[in-house]
Amino acid sequence: GACGYEDVVKDGYGLDTVALSTVLFNKGLACGACYEIKCMDSPQGCKQGQPSLFVTATDLCPPNYALPSDNGGWCNPPREHFDLAKPAYEKIADCKAGIVPVQYRRSHT
Repeated sequence: GACGYEDVVKDGYGLDTVALSTVLFNKGLACGACYEIKCMDSPQGCKQGQPSLFVTATDLCPPNYALPSDNGGWCNPPREHFDLAKPAYEKIADCKAGIVPVQYRRSHT
């Protein structure tokens, strides 16, 4: 990916990884950063009682300027977006839910 990790599992990050939108990626300065993420305000999508998920930024979610930022261009600036690896996403939300709103904070864990 854009952060240069060849194998996130072998590198010790596991599968709780995320590709960040351009704004959050910050030209690669966020590579290796940890974020605490919690699914919010999506009763059909969020898994009930699920604690926060801690993920590591390992890639860039590239913008798609051909699509509007509210319908497919999720990683377009100035949007803040986390493109979670599927195993991580499934810990906080149902895959059928698609895009879900999250609350997040940068973590030092």
